[in-house]
Amino acid sequence: MNVVRSAGGGGPGNNYKFENENATIIPTVRRPTCSIAELMRKTNFSKEEIRHLYRRFKQDCPSGEVSKTHFTTIFSTLFPGGGMFFFLYINECNPYSTIECFRYSTFVFRNIDRTNLGYIRFEDLIATLSILIHGSVEDRLSWIFDLYDLNKDGMLTKSELSQIVASIFQLMVPVGKLNFTSIAIAIEERTDHLFRNWDRSRTGFINKEDFLQYCLQKGNLNRINHCTRLPNV
Repeated sequence: MNVVRSAGGGGPGNNYKFENENATIIPTVRRPTCSIAELMRKTNFSKEEIRHLYRRFKQDCPSGEVSKTHFTTIFSTLFPGGGMFFFLYINECNPYSTIECFRYSTFVFRNIDRTNLGYIRFEDLIATLSILIHGSVEDRLSWIFDLYDLNKDGMLTKSELSQIVASIFQLMVPVGKLNFTSIAIAIEERTDHLFRNWDRSRTGFINKEDFLQYCLQKGNLNRINHCTRLPNV
């Protein structure tokens, strides 16, 4: 029960050997490492919901895993409500193309692939969905902080925040309408504004506690969904 199985099944030491060089190797299909019962305990999804999500996952990812390149391609269609699913918790933005979402989707990919395997498993995806759909406000804000913390060291630097702001700007401004001078100024101004608000201890970096305290303050909480929204330029 709950073991990683290949598409060919098989017992211990199962190796594919062929008598002729024209034989086709059966591709490995990665199975979830957790049973439905375990996933139910680890998330707040029901058995029916997990089965439904797994069917959708397998439709887009027959191999049972999602590479970074594949994730970028399917980013706008994999999740409920399309690619906008993640952004509803972070910022308000306009429709975007696959090219425009590349940087941001890479950051999201890293935040889902918490074990640094280089691919996303179904159990990684469902754990993220559980946080964003069923998690507390603190859980969701913590996930957002981890998304912004690009090197995952528990501290958000001004350079990291600038990269996040720039990647969000890519989603909002069509390439054909770019005014690089005004965009660069807007990114710098927005980064400075956010960093001043979030660096409550004035240490030159933002830790998760400061980030959560700021976002959970009365008045700020109502702006969680678009706390990184950029002005029109």
